[in-house]
Amino acid sequence: MVLKVALIGSGAIGSRVAELLDAGAAPGVELTGVVPHGDAGTGFSFDEALDIADVVVECAGVAAVAEFGPRIVSAGKDLLVTSIGALCDDSLRQTLLDDGPGRTLLTTGALGGLDAITAACAGGTIHSITMESRKLPAALIQSWMDGETKDRILASTQPVELLRGGPADFIKAFPKSTNVVSALALAAGTWDVVEAVLIADPAAKQTSHHVVAETSLGTFNIRVTNEASRGNPASSALVPHAVVRGLRTLANANGSFI
Repeated sequence: MVLKVALIGSGAIGSRVAELLDAGAAPGVELTGVVPHGDAGTGFSFDEALDIADVVVECAGVAAVAEFGPRIVSAGKDLLVTSIGALCDDSLRQTLLDDGPGRTLLTTGALGGLDAITAACAGGTIHSITMESRKLPAALIQSWMDGETKDRILASTQPVELLRGGPADFIKAFPKSTNVVSALALAAGTWDVVEAVLIADPAAKQTSHHVVAETSLGTFNIRVTNEASRGNPASSALVPHAVVRGLRTLANANGSFI
């Protein structure tokens, strides 16, 4: 049986996922089409995606999850989310995770260790999770920053701490850098135990995440260093491959870690 997949978004993540699927990287998975970001009304449409696909993959950002996600799961189709930060919204999270009848699936994206944290949540207690993320300053410039702030961040020769807080703090200030924070909260089963620090580091040749999870079943010390996406330095080059791996597992779980 072939798993039919549609993508929403053709940016750095979506275009790479499409390339990988077209190249046969996920046997048993068929790419049926790509919906332009915001359903621009040209080419493959969102309505066509709902009609044809078994799984719709969101590759277009937090706003796209809110716009399309509820319609996907209410139609009984599966939704694979890359912009996990969108689930910071309580109402949207309930709609996507609880209301159905379609399922909402989450990609592991650029982070490792989520399986261990999820298992610890199921069998014990998560005491605390801290994460330090470092990225190149240029990848962290935001539209809400004034000129002086932008210049200070870009001109600094030393690491600059930009934000310390939980998932809700990150989704407001750095929506494109919040997915890993929200993923940790979802793995832990609570949004209250995660504290993250975001650092603009001029020496950061790669994006790095250092996670320490204290649980009743052990302490997990996880370090991940990722190459940045060529098309979007705020995203990891690993994300499209994580999406394709997830789709491959859905199509054929034999021999796969799930």
